[in-house]
Amino acid sequence: MGYIKQLDSVRAIAVLLVIIWHWIPKESFINKFQTGPFGVNIFFVLSGFLITQILLKNRNEVEESLVKAKTTILKSYYIRRVLRIFPIYYLTIFLMVVLRHKLNLSITTGELISNITYTSNFFIYSTKSWPTASPHFWSLAVEEQFYLFWPLLMLYFPSKYLIHCILFFIIAGIVSQSFIKDYNFGYLPLNTCFDCLGMGALLAWIVVYKPVFLPKFYMIINVSAILSVGIIIFNLLKISHIVQIRFFHSILGVWIITYILNFRNKKTILLSILDNRFLINIGKVSYGIYLYHILYSDLAFHIWNKFLFKFSITLSDSYYHWLFFVVNFWILLFICRLSWKYVEKPILTLKENFKYQ
Repeated sequence: MGYIKQLDSVRAIAVLLVIIWHWIPKESFINKFQTGPFGVNIFFVLSGFLITQILLKNRNEVEESLVKAKTTILKSYYIRRVLRIFPIYYLTIFLMVVLRHKLNLSITTGELISNITYTSNFFIYSTKSWPTASPHFWSLAVEEQFYLFWPLLMLYFPSKYLIHCILFFIIAGIVSQSFIKDYNFGYLPLNTCFDCLGMGALLAWIVVYKPVFLPKFYMIINVSAILSVGIIIFNLLKISHIVQIRFFHSILGVWIITYILNFRNKKTILLSILDNRFLINIGKVSYGIYLYHILYSDLAFHIWNKFLFKFSITLSDSYYHWLFFVVNFWILLFICRLSWKYVEKPILTLKENFKYQ
């Protein structure tokens, strides 16, 4: 299927929602829509879709041609993931440690170890407290844990039962959420995220094995998305209380990807928005934006309060944070573009040595 530029725009929207969640006060009107959780859940769906599609496509080629072994795919997959994820992730941790005294960051040994080992979701769940320096690392831990075991299933599970495996994980995620009693931290363990990751994987299975079913699937997911919007709104208005709305977020995520796949060669209003070059460019560096945005905001607030406090104190709290967002997002984007050009991209050239084919 190749590169789909509109998916970068989806990434851009998701990361903007996360930044709004962290930079704008939670009591503001926009954050009543759970912008941060929605953005993270969209990332989960995208990860489930893209990773599963890569694995299933390469599995098919192995089984049809017998030119390469599944172990070769597995090796290439893990190395390519490491090259993409690890460098700026550990760079961010290093910067957190170096700047912790200047920015008065409280980084405990447990938090640091959990970040290094990609277990921060379990650390936060067990301590029942959000770290100030890396509250967003929990979702990266979830994705890394998923990346470890999912390729083993997608490559070695009997092909005729793959769809059953994917559906099992979706159901497992929904059931896990139904048992959540701690509404603040109960959604952090990996098993509660299986539905989002699994819904993306389901779409990938359809694209690889049943592409002719994609238009019908879009009709089904279209109706499901409308119902999901209604349930989310009812939940926000307290008309109906849903313990977790992650699954309904995942349906919306699958809907937008399915829409792109079905209509990407046509001119529609939504695709015109997603074809926006600015959004696409943000999406290309969205991983860096997601990683750096908390540490950057700590540093920026330090400078902001030191030099602009007298000016900004005349603004109301709401305007103050939105002004901070509008000004500093551009600076953060510039930093992430530099990171992409001089750190990430040179390292990613090493992927050429570990091609799937």
